[in-house]
Amino acid sequence: MNCYKSFFFTVTFSCVLKANALPEVKLITSKPEILEVTGAYSPGFPGFESTRPTVVLPPQKTFSQFGGLTADNSFTIEEQKKIKEEKNKSVLIKNSVNLFTPRPICGASSYQNTLNCFDLNKNGLYLQSYPIPGAVSSTPIFYDNHWLIGTTKGYLLKTQANPDNKYLPQLGKENTSLWGHYSRKYMNLFRLKTIYKDSNNIQSKTDSQNIIQLTLDGTPGLKWVYTNSAKFIGTPIIANNSVYVLSDSGYIQSFDWNTGKLAWAVRLAPDLNLKLTSNSLKMYNNQLVVGNDLGMLLFLNPSNGHILWSWQIPEANETQREANQLPAGSDKFAGIIAAPLLLDNGLVASNAESMTQFISTGIKSSVWSYPTGSVAEAKLWQNNIILGSTNGFVISLNKTDGSLNWKTKIALNMSPVMSLFITKSNLILAALSNGEIFMLDPQNGKILAQTQSIGEVNGEFFSGYDSSEACISFSQNGFRCFYAKAK
Repeated sequence: MNCYKSFFFTVTFSCVLKANALPEVKLITSKPEILEVTGAYSPGFPGFESTRPTVVLPPQKTFSQFGGLTADNSFTIEEQKKIKEEKNKSVLIKNSVNLFTPRPICGASSYQNTLNCFDLNKNGLYLQSYPIPGAVSSTPIFYDNHWLIGTTKGYLLKTQANPDNKYLPQLGKENTSLWGHYSRKYMNLFRLKTIYKDSNNIQSKTDSQNIIQLTLDGTPGLKWVYTNSAKFIGTPIIANNSVYVLSDSGYIQSFDWNTGKLAWAVRLAPDLNLKLTSNSLKMYNNQLVVGNDLGMLLFLNPSNGHILWSWQIPEANETQREANQLPAGSDKFAGIIAAPLLLDNGLVASNAESMTQFISTGIKSSVWSYPTGSVAEAKLWQNNIILGSTNGFVISLNKTDGSLNWKTKIALNMSPVMSLFITKSNLILAALSNGEIFMLDPQNGKILAQTQSIGEVNGEFFSGYDSSEACISFSQNGFRCFYAKAK
């Protein structure tokens, strides 16, 4: 891999990949086929520490390293056209399937204090790198023509997207102070400072709005910055003009989307050894749903963060463990790692190791249980729930009563299923942690095709993008998108 840096006007990195720099998808079964459609990769030097694959264990699955186009907030051609119309641009998108329209994805970089961006409509073409204070620690969100980015140094930034520059974050040459050695000194200007009037008055914090505004005036595009004592994690939710996001210190926080003002903060995991599982934050029936390391789902009031009710997913008993090839003894990974599958009358959630339940939000109780844990979000196919287990099985259950339809083992070494998709052609694509991808028939669980290992999988990214049917996030190496060819 040959890379160079340029520091003229905007800070960019460019890389030319050698033909053998990355593993290629090689089919074991020729027909049907699993075809790679596009992909984007971290442009670090070969052997650079953050470009080396790392083993991702179930409890380490936290968030997609890239964002912008997601299942919940797809950045469609129609949305881009609407944005341009609102900006009174003279040239409008006339063809809704124009593949030359940029569709940016931004996320993790092998370089410190850097955000990398790629273009999905040009086969994951690397576009540009931008300065940010710290590494990406939450999934970057594109919403309302803006980007929301959380970093490892505890900053949450909202910055404009630039329609004149491929809808990329407006973080150019004016923001180089966010980068490198001087970023800490610069970002300290945003932190609230405590002042003391006299011994009889309660201490108060300075109104730092003026200093923040003064700083933002020199950074075009940057709308607001919030500073936190711990890094932001997971995938934020934007709803009802509010931002909901988790922090590594066990808090869930709500911000005003327009101003960045903190509305409320609730510590849901007060024990230092107890963590919120950042992949499980969802909005369901105007309730926030979040899981923790103990296998408990918490349902919160989004207006104040108060817990409305909770549900504990139990562990499997010894008989169930033996029958389903689960580890003996109590669960080592009981946390709710997988995002819950949201349905009309409830949700399907799993602890990581030994139990999946259909939970009715009406009666606030479980309807059925099946002794298999999961770190991949369950999927709905017809009236069936498709699961990918942590011990390497793909399983189909009846949605109504949880009875078993079929069960197929795809991992010889008991590797966890990290990603699970139902394709447009009604096929299952399942990815193991080691990067093997399997195509299965959802009617009977028959394996139709598989690939060789292509790198350590961090989790599913999104599905249903044009010809792509499964986009998978790889540990430190970007993402790759695949298409299931049935015939």
